[in-house]
Amino acid sequence: MATTSTTAETAARRRTARLAAGVIVVFALGLLLWAGPDAAAFAAELGLGTDIPASGWIVAALAAACYAGYTLWAVPEIRPVALEVSWFRALAVPLALGSGLIEEMFFRHLLMSWFAAAGLGTVLQIIVSALLFAATHTIWVVFGRSWKAVLPILLSTFGLGVLMALVYLASGRIVLPAVAAHIAINLLIEPGLLLSSARHAVRR
Repeated sequence: MATTSTTAETAARRRTARLAAGVIVVFALGLLLWAGPDAAAFAAELGLGTDIPASGWIVAALAAACYAGYTLWAVPEIRPVALEVSWFRALAVPLALGSGLIEEMFFRHLLMSWFAAAGLGTVLQIIVSALLFAATHTIWVVFGRSWKAVLPILLSTFGLGVLMALVYLASGRIVLPAVAAHIAINLLIEPGLLLSSARHAVRR
């Protein structure tokens, strides 16, 4: 029984590592295409060197702490992974950096700016960007092979999208604090969440 359990865990970790590596490559290519042609312009869009309101950093810290804390409480099986020191855990670093940068630049900075230019009110900007953010994360349903996970994933990622939009607005529409908060959250919880999905897939 112990051997079977160990084999399943090894298979789940390998499945997660392969997915993480693929996502890291995609994010790296995305950053290269986006920032590569004009790194200075990308840095300016990000908000580097900009005078960011203190409220943005405060809301970012609160959002990261609340979301990560809630997730660790709601999904207890990821807690050991959050404190783990291993090659597997190290995958969180490039994964968090890539996802935090690309997702916040797109879903908050670009989309909310486009919506504002199109005349959408602030509340609609938050809701629509968060809904689109949540919809893209249902890809993890395929990874975990569990349709039961659709609603929890939609609700949790919608909540994260709303929080990051509030950080963005509290920062005077400078995206850097939202990027930092998103990276901090993913560093702590993302490997465990991916591994949890892989465990469910392997059991099937």
